[in-house]
Amino acid sequence: PGGYYCPSGSSTYNTCPGGYYCPSTSSTYTTCPGGYYCPSGSSTFTACPSGTYCSSGSSSTTSCPTGQYNPSSTQSSCLSCPGGMYQPSTGYSYCFTCPGGYYCPSGP
Repeated sequence: PGGYYCPSGSSTYNTCPGGYYCPSTSSTYTTCPGGYYCPSGSSTFTACPSGTYCSSGSSSTTSCPTGQYNPSSTQSSCLSCPGGMYQPSTGYSYCFTCPGGYYCPSGP
């Protein structure tokens, strides 16, 4: 079944580990690609939503850190806010315009 793998000569199937996916009839598991995540028991990979990123082999999403954002899904890294913009929180898909009277250099 999907989400499991059966090595050659095996009499039982094994749950696909986190960070990997196992389509049906798999004899082994495959590394989850960047921009996607694969919880334990996955038969396919799931897109990382905007505001997060997923490195290759991720079993869950990671929120973009402060000073960074991600406007798109399926990304393996976040973007730094450009000069004149800022993001004080984690996990966002946009940056705010720097208010008057403040200096906002580009992100980290």
